[in-house]
Amino acid sequence: MMRTIVLFGSLILLFGCSQNVENVGSGETLDSAPKPVADSNSRLSSSAAGSAPFMGGGNGGPPDPQMMLNKAYFMQHFVAALTSLPSNKNPNPKWSSPLKDPSGGKVKCGDCHTKADMSGLPQQEDSPAIEKLHENKEFMVDLMTKWVAKLNNPEFGAKEKLKQEVTCTTCHAKDPREE
Repeated sequence: MMRTIVLFGSLILLFGCSQNVENVGSGETLDSAPKPVADSNSRLSSSAAGSAPFMGGGNGGPPDPQMMLNKAYFMQHFVAALTSLPSNKNPNPKWSSPLKDPSGGKVKCGDCHTKADMSGLPQQEDSPAIEKLHENKEFMVDLMTKWVAKLNNPEFGAKEKLKQEVTCTTCHAKDPREE
């Protein structure tokens, strides 16, 4: 008899607990759900100003090592264009080095990447992946715009090496953002 009362009481309690529950199903699965967007203010975001380039991927995941090396290739050419005629497809014919001392005061990766040791980064080689990125105007304009902003930012060591502000037309005959 006691067992029946306990069982009956448990069933009443169980059914009573679900009276305020509403079952909702949208049919959404993990594959069909919208992908999360990286927060540019997140400490793991690779686009945060002054952050180390290997801290996190653009979508919150780990960075793609090959993409980081591809970006290093362009960064090395960008830095080289501050001391010698740029190798872009439309160089500024009136180019002159924006550095105070083009031979002794060169910009180094560590001037902007203050939280990562970039001194051991080897010279990057051209590849089909780099050529594909080079043809991607949106990627290149975005990348170079960020680097120009960092170069001119007084929070980084590169700014003090410049005799003038660097713009897109320092290296390009026409501003690539307007082409």
